[in-house]
Amino acid sequence: MQQQLINLNPDLTRLQDEGYDIEVKGGHLVVRQIPYATSSRSVAYGTLVCVLNYATPTKISTPPDHTIFFCGETPCNANRQPLVAIINNSNRQQLTSEILVTHYFSSKPLSGNYPNYYEKIMTYAEILSINAKTIDSTVTTKPFKKNLNENRSDE
Repeated sequence: MQQQLINLNPDLTRLQDEGYDIEVKGGHLVVRQIPYATSSRSVAYGTLVCVLNYATPTKISTPPDHTIFFCGETPCNANRQPLVAIINNSNRQQLTSEILVTHYFSSKPLSGNYPNYYEKIMTYAEILSINAKTIDSTVTTKPFKKNLNENRSDE
């Protein structure tokens, strides 16, 4: 059912096709392996979690709001300061029996809401990873991205 839901929804398919580590679990979109900077100026990997808004049992609608949950340490900028611009609160919260989060983020786009889940995930992943990339330029938000040159042989 999880893969069917991903296949039937362009937002989720695009995230998966681009290499994000996604899963649908308990009515939530779970995106793992998102790099971020810590207060010790190291790179760690966390998980973004957002509530899915269903139009039908197999189709998702637009995100219900602009907020998202996060599981990991407090994300920081490259100067070791917490990302207070997006951190709404930092409380452990059990969303489901399998999903525990540690932070709640808010980054509202100019339009007021994200047009789709792809844009929402991509935006938060970029906000977090940009600081990790200043520490290690090789980190990626897309651990399953296929290398297009992988199958080409040198001539």
